[in-house]
Amino acid sequence: MVKKGLNKEYFIGFTSALIFCFTLSCSSSYNRLARNYHEQGQIFYERMEYTSSIENYTKALEVNPKDPENYKIYFDRGKAYFKDRQYENAIYDYTRALELTPQGDRKSKFLILESRGYVYLLSQQYDASISDYSDALRLMPTHEYVKFIYTNRAWDYFNKKEYDLAINDFTKSISLDPKLASSFYGRGQCWYLKGDLQRAMQDAKEALRLNPGSSKYDDFVYEIRNSMKNVN
Repeated sequence: MVKKGLNKEYFIGFTSALIFCFTLSCSSSYNRLARNYHEQGQIFYERMEYTSSIENYTKALEVNPKDPENYKIYFDRGKAYFKDRQYENAIYDYTRALELTPQGDRKSKFLILESRGYVYLLSQQYDASISDYSDALRLMPTHEYVKFIYTNRAWDYFNKKEYDLAINDFTKSISLDPKLASSFYGRGQCWYLKGDLQRAMQDAKEALRLNPGSSKYDDFVYEIRNSMKNVN
């Protein structure tokens, strides 16, 4: 049975202080402590304990602020902030990660841009989101996530009421993955708002066929059907 009390808490705090003092005098140990904090942050992230995850990532950056691979920690902390719905902090960390990423590391830059673009989308900063997604597509136009980038950039255009551009991106996404129900739904919404009810119904039915349990898609089919009745 583990005993609880001040003695145990003091012991933990004291040993932690000893470890910290020791690492200050040994650069390899110093780096190891930062790495340990980073790893703990990742463990808490997987457990969905985002506050603890953020705290450990922050400690890792404080312990070794000039490590050339800190862009990885900023990226990971940005993801934790995103999960915790702290979008402004997530954007800041993704931006720092992008600034620190080595120039030739195209994959890391792609992933950071894709992640920041999504936060911008959710924050209704549509132009910034479009810019990030477009930069990501230029970096790695054949990456497996490209289909999602086209879908999300299409929603940016949709929210800006640029429906033709949205249709173009939804169509590109569908060409990469014909089973993406969300892209059919999004393109159907564009056709609907443009007054093309036949194409809207075609896409809405396909979205529902791909995801028959979606009440949202089912409601959309119903809405289009009613609009068709009113036109007739």
